[in-house]
Amino acid sequence: MAWAGRAVEAATATPARLWLTAGAGVVLLVAASLTAGIVLSSDDPAVQADEGDTFASAPACDSVPADAVESLVPGAALETSEHGPMTDADSATCVWTSIGSGDGPPRSLHLDFTAHFTDKAGEVSGARAAALRLEQLAPIGRVDGADPVPELGESALVWPATSDGTSAEVAFRRENMLIQVFYGGDENDQGQGLSYEDAREGAIGVAEQVAESL
Repeated sequence: MAWAGRAVEAATATPARLWLTAGAGVVLLVAASLTAGIVLSSDDPAVQADEGDTFASAPACDSVPADAVESLVPGAALETSEHGPMTDADSATCVWTSIGSGDGPPRSLHLDFTAHFTDKAGEVSGARAAALRLEQLAPIGRVDGADPVPELGESALVWPATSDGTSAEVAFRRENMLIQVFYGGDENDQGQGLSYEDAREGAIGVAEQVAESL
């Protein structure tokens, strides 16, 4: 993970997830999930977009609409804000949680942005690289399968992020930018966990607002 060891998973790996204990429950905190299969480029600071790449960098966390975050994660605190270069890409990771906020049951919202760039040989455009990565995500680690999200564009997907059905993951693309949204939560005081339907609705809602802001 880029922010906790500067390593990435193999192309067939699923995004890592870290479970944190909070009070009497266990809270899902979706941990760093920078695009798998891409090697961090710490020795090549000159990584940059081609003139044909729509997005020259990944957006900062403050570009995510604050009201969208607050609506899903009451009392949200930005736990992770990382931004850095990768091979032929620029990536950012943002994680908000409400752990210990006292404003409601623990929730976690995680966004990954990866701006893919045209390779140095000029053979694969940034948009094509992002599209290929989105295709790779489709068969990887699905718990109960993935569903299309037409409102987010061609190839956009949503699926249960964990086997207990308390979280959802959305992946979609805008030109050369790949965006992944994870939303999950633990039980409230009445012992009711976040349903997959609510997690799915929340993740898609944030994804739509992010898409509008790009």
